[in-house]
Formats: sequence, structure tokens, C-alpha cells
Amino acid sequence: MTGPASNLYENWQEQIQQDLNARVRAHQHEVRQAKALQARQAGAPAPLNLIGDGDSWFDYPLPDPLHATDVLQALKDTGNPTPMILKLAHYSDATTTLLGVNKRNRLIAQLQDKANGHIDALLFSGGGNDVVGDQFRFWLHDASAVGNDPARGVDNRRLAHIFGVVESAYLDLIRTRDRFAPHAPIFVHAYDFAIPNGISACHLAGPWLRPSLVDRGWPDLAPGTLIVRTILIQFRAMLQRLASDPANDMVLVETQGTLASDDWANELHPTGAGFGKIAARFRAALAARFANRI
Repeated sequence: MTGPASNLYENWQEQIQQDLNARVRAHQHEVRQAKALQARQAGAPAPLNLIGDGDSWFDYPLPDPLHATDVLQALKDTGNPTPMILKLAHYSDATTTLLGVNKRNRLIAQLQDKANGHIDALLFSGGGNDVVGDQFRFWLHDASAVGNDPARGVDNRRLAHIFGVVESAYLDLIRTRDRFAPHAPIFVHAYDFAIPNGISACHLAGPWLRPSLVDRGWPDLAPGTLIVRTILIQFRAMLQRLASDPANDMVLVETQGTLASDDWANELHPTGAGFGKIAARFRAALAARFANRI
């Protein structure tokens, strides 16, 4: 890639790195403050020290004047004591991209940096961006080919292929954790049942679902919603298989079925209040693992 497009990409990557560097500095300052407070208040519960990585559910760029704008911010805004979270997540990251060489090295560097303190757990949000968008049509049957039956609308063979790739990325994350932070459990989630209504994110991105459904002959909301639900249930099943193996030390935070229809800001993202509901599920899961620390 050369020319203006290359320059834009390089500038964007540089901006992301600057943002991440600022987050790391802020987190390390918070860690130093927490250590000083612990020294003055012996016996007080230490706040959880977490790394959050993944996609836009952990780093949503659109502001909400009344609520936290993503799961990690909502989690950080509440709890007693309030957790410390180093946010490495960045919106638009796909799981397969996130765990590529550069971003994997970014995670490893932070796990190895003693200035970040003892990391208690990793929170991870990923997999959705690998499936949605223009490629979403690949996982669908034409309505005419399956008798207009939305129960048969998913091409399970093709979907299994992409979920296999996503599962491989999760397994690589587990192996990375095992090597560099073997004490830290990984908390993951399977999003919630998105509504393919064609609503984009303030006309800046999306829609990510409805165009493919319409292209495949599923223009009505009810069958499209059933198809999306079927795919998300299969995604959860893949994560559950990983979480059910004790060797993986992975916790599946049950988020499906959490959001009401008015908790969605667009096809893929909750409102600020909706993010708060998802964060509450993470908070409960963390509290079950780390008693009296959140």
C-alpha cells in the first residue's frame, strides 16, 4: 500500500499507539498510587488490577453524556474498591487481527512490564468483528435456497470455518497468558442478541448486519433477528467449550439475554446504560473469583 492511503493508515496507527502509550502511563501512575495507599492502610482490600483487550465493546469511541461509553469504563466507574484497568482494547479490532504478531507483542510487553503491577486477570472481548460487516453474507444461505425458512438461514459449514479461526485466536491468547501471566484467569463474553435493524453508529460506521441479510433475501426484521441469534448462540457454544476445560482457566461471562431492545444504540453496540448492564455481569463474575476485591 502506497500513496495517500498508506499515509492515512500510518498516521492512524501512530495515533493509536500514542493513545495506548498515554493509557499505559496513566495506569502505571494509578498502580503507584494504589501501592502507596496500601502501605498506609494495611489490611484494606487491594483493588483488582486488570488488562482489558479486544474490540469496541471494550473501547467504544462515541460519547454518552449520561453513562460510561463501554464495558471497561462502566466497570471502572463502579465497584468497591474500584478496579484498575489497563485498556489495550481498540474499536474495530478483529480477534484475528488483535492476536496477530504486532498486537500480541503489545499485550506481552504490558504483561512483562513490572510497572503495571501484578495483573490479576485479563478481560477479553473479541470475535464479533470477524463475522459481521461485508463478510457477514458469507455465513448466510439465500432465502430462496432454503424455502424462506430462517431456521435454515445460516450456512453452518462456512460459519464453522470462521469460528474455527476465531477459536484458534482464543487458544493463542490462552497460550500467551500461560507463558507470561499463568496466574491470571481470562474473562470473555459472547455479546448479546443484536438486532439487525440497519442502524449505524452515527453514520460513521455500519450497518454491519442488515445489508447482508437483504442481499441474501432476508429483508424482514423477524427472520433476520432469528438468524443473528442463531449465529451468536453458536459463538457462545464455542466459547463455552473453551471455558469448560479447567486447563484453559477461562471464565465465560454470561451476557446473552441481558439487554432489552432499548438498550441498543445501533446494530452492534449497546447504549451507555446497556454497557453498564454488561459491565454488571463482568463485575459479578469477577467478584465470584476475587472475593471482597470488587
